Amino acid sequence: MALPDEHTLTFLRGSGFLMSLVGAWDLMADETSPWPSQKGFLIFKETKLIAVIERHEAMRRGIEGTYAVEGNRIIITGLSVDTAPEQGALGEGEFAIDGDMLTITWRSTTPTGHTPEHVDTFRRRAQQGDGALLPPVAIYASDAPNATSRQIATMGP
Repeated sequence: MALPDEHTLTFLRGSGFLMSLVGAWDLMADETSPWPSQKGFLIFKETKLIAVIERHEAMRRGIEGTYAVEGNRIIITGLSVDTAPEQGALGEGEFAIDGDMLTITWRSTTPTGHTPEHVDTFRRRAQQGDGALLPPVAIYASDAPNATSRQIATMGP
């Protein structure tokens, strides 16, 4: 049995994932962050990740891709959809799970070699009776000229 501070990984087709990470997570607004009215969600499946985060009206991003877990790091291993590639490469995230709360410290390296950090907190969404995990917000399409055919979908509550 894993100790409280340890994670037990399950391996499927070579990718490690945590059963406790699988599910839908809603981004919580944070009055102390640079974007106090941010909104969004993450949906982790065994090897797939769908994420939409809107920091403010002009800063939205939706991705769909594959990921792996190594220790307490989330590593994006491939992207099939990225609605805002002009925002730069996605970094890794270090995470902690405490009950129904998921905290991710995002780490991305800038061209100058500086590694800024940003912390997001998510709350696990209760699964509906039919097992559907639908996001409460629309998934956004980018207005960028090179973002053709990158809209994932629009889902309602």
